[in-house]
Amino acid sequence: MNEINQFSDRKDILGQEILPVYIRTEEIENEKKEKIDYSKVYLLPSIKTRYISIFIDTVTIILLSFGLSKLFDSIENVPDFIRGLTFVVAIILYEPILVSIGATFGQVIMNIRVRSFKNPNKKLNFLLVTMRFILKLLLGWISFLTISFNPNRRAIHDFASGSIMIEGKIEE
Repeated sequence: MNEINQFSDRKDILGQEILPVYIRTEEIENEKKEKIDYSKVYLLPSIKTRYISIFIDTVTIILLSFGLSKLFDSIENVPDFIRGLTFVVAIILYEPILVSIGATFGQVIMNIRVRSFKNPNKKLNFLLVTMRFILKLLLGWISFLTISFNPNRRAIHDFASGSIMIEGKIEE
């Protein structure tokens, strides 16, 4: 009861109250098949928080594209092939590079991170993050349908890559 009161003043970006939701213990197992208790350690973000993060990242990619366009305009005789390839690489590699290093711009603003489901202290490697991103692109919003029905709020691309979205670690 005291823990709920401790977090009842948490509000999302739209000012609505957020109740804490933690990773469910029973679904996490390590190599030794022991259950790991992450309950009351890692908070799970709401789907709204995840969508806002994606929106911020989309705006960031658009601004990055405009910046690259202006840069290419200032350099004369840049072939269209190079321009197109640069935009595609920037769009495709934005999330995998930043998530494997730490977090995208939208994730930093919303204070959420992509981490390994089996060990939320660990970041995912570049290959797993790239696979996660490609699956997220291919499935689109369909991938997010499982968030509402899954106790750990994992999307299809999270299941496929062995990842989970967490907010911040709560100090005990």
